[in-house]
Parts: sequence; C-alpha cells; structure tokens
Amino acid sequence: MRKGVIVIDSQAVPGKWFLGKAPDVRTPSYPPIVFVQGRNSSASSWNEETIYHGLNDMERIACLAGYQSVFVELYDSEGKGSRSQWDNGKLLSTILKEISTYFGQKLNIIAHSKGGIDVQAALIHYDAYPYAGRVLSLSAPHKGSHLADLSYSWYASWLAELLGQKDDGTFSLQTGEMTHFRSLTDQNKNINKNTYFTAAGASRGPAFSSLSLGGAYLSSYGENDGLVNVWSTVLPYGKHLFTDQSLDHDSIRIGSRFFSKAEPFLKSTEPSSILTKGPIPEESLETEANHIIRGGPLPAGQFVKLSFSIEKEAEVTLFTMSADKETKVTLRSPSGTIIPAQQPIALPEKSYFGGAWLHPFELDHAEPGTWELSLQSPKNDAFLFIGNIHLPSPVQIILPALTIMNSKKKLLFRSQSSKKAIYSCQWRMIDRSGTLIHEFTTKAQGAAQHPLPSITKEGTYNITVDIEGTTEQGTPFTRTTVRSIYLTP
Repeated sequence: MRKGVIVIDSQAVPGKWFLGKAPDVRTPSYPPIVFVQGRNSSASSWNEETIYHGLNDMERIACLAGYQSVFVELYDSEGKGSRSQWDNGKLLSTILKEISTYFGQKLNIIAHSKGGIDVQAALIHYDAYPYAGRVLSLSAPHKGSHLADLSYSWYASWLAELLGQKDDGTFSLQTGEMTHFRSLTDQNKNINKNTYFTAAGASRGPAFSSLSLGGAYLSSYGENDGLVNVWSTVLPYGKHLFTDQSLDHDSIRIGSRFFSKAEPFLKSTEPSSILTKGPIPEESLETEANHIIRGGPLPAGQFVKLSFSIEKEAEVTLFTMSADKETKVTLRSPSGTIIPAQQPIALPEKSYFGGAWLHPFELDHAEPGTWELSLQSPKNDAFLFIGNIHLPSPVQIILPALTIMNSKKKLLFRSQSSKKAIYSCQWRMIDRSGTLIHEFTTKAQGAAQHPLPSITKEGTYNITVDIEGTTEQGTPFTRTTVRSIYLTP
C-alpha cells in the first residue's frame, strides 16, 4: 500500500490494493471509492490504455472531484485466465475489510463488467457488506452474456480451447450459470444491506473490433454494448442510472465518460431507497434464430468445406476466426462467385476469443441460395464461423435458462414458425468439459415441443441447435441457436 499515483507491475499480485493519487482538497464527507476491474483485467485498467479508446483517466477525474481512489488486484490480475465470482469474491471480501479498516469508514465501490458480479459475491455471500455502502456497476452482466454461451458451445469449443479462453470466469458468465447465481443471490438476506446502482452502454465499438463483432452477434438478443445486453446489466432492487448510446463496453469505464453522471450518488455511503422506476428490461425467451454458426478443428493442410442456405437477399455479417493468421478462408456464392476473406485482423487478448485472427468478408447483401465456406490452414488449427442474418427469423427457439428437473418433469424446449415452414432441429447438449451428452434430431412444422432426455447431475449444460428447413415459400434456410441452461433436481 502506498500513496501517490498507482503503478502496477506486469506481475500483479492478487490480494494487493493501492491508493490512487490523493486529491489536493479532499471533501471529508466523501467516502473513498474502490474500483474493481472486469474479466481478465488488473487494477491498471482504471488508469492505463483501454483496448480501443486511449487512456483511462478515471484516477485523475476522481482526484479532481475530491475523492480518494483505491485500486485492487484480484486473481485475474495474474494473467492466467479469469476466475469465478466465488474465487474473486472471497478474496475481495478480505481486501474490502482491510481498506475499510485503513480508512476507518465505509467505502463506495465502482465495478466494471464481471467486477460487478465479483462485488456482489463479496458483499452478499462472503459477508463484506459492513465495509461498503453504495455500489455502481458499469455494464455488469448480472444475467450473463450470450457470448460466454457461445464460447462454451459445441462449435466454438475447439477454438476457445486452443486459445486458452475456456476458464472459470468465462464459464461463470454463461446465461444459465448466471441465472443460477441470481437464484442464490437475489433472495439472500444480505441483498438489502447495500445500495446498488447500474449503468449500461449501447454502442458496439469501432468497426471490425471484437466489440462490433460481439455486438452483431448479441443484436438478436436486444440492445447491447458489444459484450453485454442492456437487459443483463440491471438489478430489480437497484437504480439504473443511465443507458448511454455513445458508450461501448470498453469506453464506459473511462472516467471522463461516465463519472459526472454517477458522482451525485457517490457522495454518501448511506442507504438509498431510490429504486428503478418502470418495468425492468428482461430478455425475451422467444429468441430470433438469426445466426449461422459452424466450427471445429482444421487439420494441417486439409481443406474443410461446409455449406449453409440463406432464404432471400439479405444484409449479412459473415466472418471466421482462427488461431493461425495464415489460415485461408473463402466463400462461394450461390451463383459461383469466389469471395476471399479480407486481410486478417488480430483480436485483443482480453476480449472474447482474444488472440484469434478475424477473417471478415465485405458483403453488403447476400444473394439467396446455398453458400459454401472453404478453409485451409498450414498447421493444425481450429475455426469458428458466424453469420448474422438480418432477416425476420423463420423459426423462433424458446430456451429457458433455468429449469428445475425432477422425475415427473421433462425438459421441454419450444420452437415456432409459420404453419407452412418445415424444418428439422439437430440438438447437441454438452457438459462443462465439452463432452457430448446427447445428440438427436427432431422434425417439425409450425409450433412444436422438443423433449430432451433427463439429466440427473446438477449444473450448467450448453445446447446448440442447428435448424435446417424451407420457408412457406419453399426456399431453404439455415440457422443456429446456442443457449446454456442450468439444471437442478
């Protein structure tokens, strides 16, 4: 611990905390503010370069406003992957006690992204609530992120494994896993012992960034900041301060971008009864199946080809990710035109699928019919192809995130489409290790129910549904839906 400008070593030590620069004139009534970073980040995320938007001036802004800032190192700071909220929360509980004792008063907390989940674990499950007053979470995925679901899905597992992106922190952010966390948290006796404020962004970041790609994928699930949907950032017992259309998941943590909006609520640690007014935004269970997803291994030197169908002319976003920059990717249109991918773009290490190479395609519109994707790598590699189809979905898949299983209740998913649309659904369910638990195909026309075999082991499972069919006009289409679910007896 030391006063002055924070300097973080590249080998950050979990459990340490640091004082930011002391304000020239500190208002005595203003509580210290503890800043908690997000997944795969360290304390330096609050005063060094952001991924896309330059220097984070958070420490300087807090200092000018008369606040003493404090920065912490959690397990993610080691650079060995992200940890669950249970691991980080337990460590953070000890840190908050130390900081509160040092100042002899309660603290306020500002947390970015998964840091908001870690804070709730510390305060509610590890009894750190006496040391804090108010908590502001910035784009925290309180209900999970469908990008985490994607990371653990059937098609993405090969690439995520190769990149070292499958870890406890990413697993914990799946929508099914976070729904379980909410069931353990939101009715806990400690939930009302702190005041919670939330905020969100709704910009998807720079073009061809990991945020713009993530935002395109998440758009099927609603408004988002490139990493988290707005409905996931709110808490029913909190006050949602703002959703800023100009802020993405990276820029929302920059002090000069958000602090003035939040500062009036940070002057005190006293409880506040101001709650969110109006309806809380919720995720729609009727998911628009507007993705085409494929992925798997790429053996060295071998061609891998796959096909998919688009039912009519559409605006699309098509791209492939691989671990090797030299992997060659081309598309063949229904009319026979060969379209090579653009120059590969490196994705930042701290993003989802960080370390991968993006192979984008420049297409304004895609012609209807059957497309073919071809890939070849000079070395053993893996790939993930995602097509975002900007059309009304021929089929909606209704997948609950939390299902209570018992001997009398079967797991049922529902699909629905126009009465004349005919389609088949290939279902693949995998467990946490990526092991295929069940695989089967169902056929339907219009609305249908799809029972899955009973599961006796409690936990989060990831389901990928490949949909092939023809519209009521008789044209073929392809879609994929991914969803994690938590099953409990």
